[in-house]
Amino acid sequence: MAVRFISVCLVIVATYGCQSTPEAPPWQTSSDSSNEPSPRALLWQARSAPLSEALALYLRAAHGFIRQENWEAAERALGEVAPELLGPTLLWAYQLAAAELAIQRGELLLAEKLLADVASSVDSSGDAQSNYRPLLAMAKLCALEGNFICAAHRLMDMQPPEMERQAVHDLIWSHMSKAPGLSARRQVALQTGRRLGWWELKSSMLESFSSADQRTRLTRWRKKWSDHPAFELLPTTLLPLNDQAWQPQQVALLLPLSGPLARAGRAVRDGFIAAYLEGPSTNPLPQLSNSQRPVLRNFRISVYDSTASPLPTVYEQILADGADLIVGPLSKRSLSTLNNLNPELPVLGLNYLEDFQEPAQNLLQLGLAIEDETDTLVDRLLSDGVDRLIIFHNGEDWSLRAVERLKAQWPLHMTIQAFNDIKTITESVGRAMQVDASFARHAALVKLLDLELEFLPRARDDVEAIVALVNNLEATALVPALRFHFANDLPVYASSQSVRGNQAHALDVLNGFRVCALPWQLFDDPLYVAMAEPFGLQNNPFSALYALGVDAFRVSDRLSTFTRTASAHLLGSTGILSLGQDRRFHRELAWGVVIRGKLVALPLLAEREEGSGQKREL
Repeated sequence: MAVRFISVCLVIVATYGCQSTPEAPPWQTSSDSSNEPSPRALLWQARSAPLSEALALYLRAAHGFIRQENWEAAERALGEVAPELLGPTLLWAYQLAAAELAIQRGELLLAEKLLADVASSVDSSGDAQSNYRPLLAMAKLCALEGNFICAAHRLMDMQPPEMERQAVHDLIWSHMSKAPGLSARRQVALQTGRRLGWWELKSSMLESFSSADQRTRLTRWRKKWSDHPAFELLPTTLLPLNDQAWQPQQVALLLPLSGPLARAGRAVRDGFIAAYLEGPSTNPLPQLSNSQRPVLRNFRISVYDSTASPLPTVYEQILADGADLIVGPLSKRSLSTLNNLNPELPVLGLNYLEDFQEPAQNLLQLGLAIEDETDTLVDRLLSDGVDRLIIFHNGEDWSLRAVERLKAQWPLHMTIQAFNDIKTITESVGRAMQVDASFARHAALVKLLDLELEFLPRARDDVEAIVALVNNLEATALVPALRFHFANDLPVYASSQSVRGNQAHALDVLNGFRVCALPWQLFDDPLYVAMAEPFGLQNNPFSALYALGVDAFRVSDRLSTFTRTASAHLLGSTGILSLGQDRRFHRELAWGVVIRGKLVALPLLAEREEGSGQKREL
């Protein structure tokens, strides 16, 4: 590449005569802006220069206009250049400018083709400073194609100008946050050098248990990576960790502890308190054992029964007791009632208001919405290349909501089939697979020909996957029904309800099911391990509510981070958590597959960054 730079410099010397020789390629800004002619000045020079000199001048003008984001002027300047007249070095400059303009127009295939030629030269060069603009364009293309790992890696590989380093670091962190949430762990195992440092930082922040733990982890990372670019310039998102941000001192845990929802309320309560006892103190001492580790001495929890008295009365008591954060309530009706009181305290509701309800200013909402599972399911289906699917649902409220979300999100063909109860599953599968139509055609032929015909029923062959929005008993009944109707070879994607509360022998029936699952059930979550035996989590239908309690504690500890930082994420027990502009926490769940009676983690989508079927990394 050095030879190409020399060639560019020779052309520019010929153009400017006695002017000083530029040391940068055509797309790079001079460090001394006063010596850098404006793009319009370059255009004037190009119009009176000999052809070979004019080509270089028009290219410099085009790149100058692109830096100014004056896209129309850049298009006109580049239109003056005939690429067939360019030598290799100037052709590369032309391709980069044309690619950036194609990206701006949304012509991604053209941009990809142009950047493919630029990429080989960039990768063979050791001059990271000169590669800044090409790598930036490649990162932008990757991001537009939805491959945020590729985009982050391109930015990690560059050496940006000093004045742009903070912006680039923030963009790296943003792309990492938009990548599949569980990809950070995988990338730590895959990467080396500077990339490894970035992913270790991301993974460490995601997996931290509390704000105090985040600060401790950041200190450890900086000690290990003192020569990393992010050591001096942390992403802006992480800067609040250097401050003592607001944290609640007295939390009112408002849950149903009597009545029909008492068991659910106790599960959330136990998860919240277990997380409190497990969490490090505000001055963590990692060298201490768990038995010696101090708890959060300045953090007090008061538990209130949301069903013992009218909710306004309980709320007044909470205010009188001096709480500075309410966590709860759990039911939609109670949350709606509290919202109507327009609470003056911050509230972390553990459910979601109806879409038509306007949340109070101080209300954030965290829950186990089936819509989050549905979004995770759609992403996986599209990533797996599925085009046509059949959706089975049981008609329950959560299942109907999932169907509506699928109808809104799924861009391709689907068949939706409901069943009234578990006894009609076989009939419903036959109808969806159109086996009953095969029987009807046979009967019509027998009647027409008045002959007995040998007959083998056939199912439709245009379906590529099954989506099961059913509970655990219905999932068990679905398996033989699919086998009976010749659909047992189709992959089944199921919601978490399909395995919730199942014993090992029941899971064995679901062998091969791909299940949208809670992360703490699939990965080595130490708190899950600690709670599994005393609370019987393995086959407990309320396991997700224990996880919700754990996440409620972890979120309440860092509410200020979420509300101040749009790109904040947390690897929670119920999923990767992020706070949307709607003031609702959204979850990205993990994927498991049932193998020999056990639910184990499926390979992460992040593993597809390179190789066939990827979004592509240039």
